[in-house]
Amino acid sequence: MEPLRKNSVNYGVLLGVFMILATAIIYAVDLDLFTNAVYGVVNFIIIAAFGVLSAIKSKKSLGGFMTFKQAFTAFFITILIGLTISTLFSILLFNFIDPDAKAVIMENVIKSTAEMMEKFGTPASEIEKIAEEMEKTDSFGPMGQLQGFVMNLIIYSIVGLIAALIVKRNRPESL
Repeated sequence: MEPLRKNSVNYGVLLGVFMILATAIIYAVDLDLFTNAVYGVVNFIIIAAFGVLSAIKSKKSLGGFMTFKQAFTAFFITILIGLTISTLFSILLFNFIDPDAKAVIMENVIKSTAEMMEKFGTPASEIEKIAEEMEKTDSFGPMGQLQGFVMNLIIYSIVGLIAALIVKRNRPESL
């Protein structure tokens, strides 16, 4: 396997394992942490960092030069593998191992959303409507998880495009 793909797969698997461990620890410690904004921000930064590290490591293994396409590919493969592993684990955890946990988390999400909307002065009738709609959706079910996976992949692809612009380094052209 070429160095770029090998590095990307390795970092992707490491990311997936890291995300499984983080999910399992938060699950065991306190389900409320899943709805904590700090957790979301830290999670985003760590996932993006794995992609960037994969691109940087691949660039080093390619002799210090890397095209935009190679940098993006290294980032994307890492994120794709990590998110796939994490999503499969979450589907398993919240739908087969402990389906009651997803109900607790959704309750917390609805509660925190309602509190935030109240702070912004949203009328109670509107908050009630949105809460009812949220109760109807199964964000932690397999389809909800897959939709989240696709949305995350899109968001991280945008981050990957920016990272690839920064990481790329074309070979100097000889005269």
